[in-house]
Amino acid sequence: MVILLRTEEGRRKKEEGRKEEGRRKKEEGRRKKEEGRRKKEEGRRKKEEGRRKKEEGRKNIALSEF
Repeated sequence: MVILLRTEEGRRKKEEGRKEEGRRKKEEGRRKKEEGRRKKEEGRRKKEEGRRKKEEGRKNIALSEF
């Protein structure tokens, strides 16, 4: 009977460990996704900022020609 209890306890711990590992992997996946979105958004922002600066430069050149 003692052996049976130990194996049942071991089985339960193993199962809990698997569940915890699954939760951890899910959370890690969410974190990576969010990080990817953030990087993408940052890239878009930088690109837009570059376009804006370029356009401002063109306007300044056009104004200086007059």
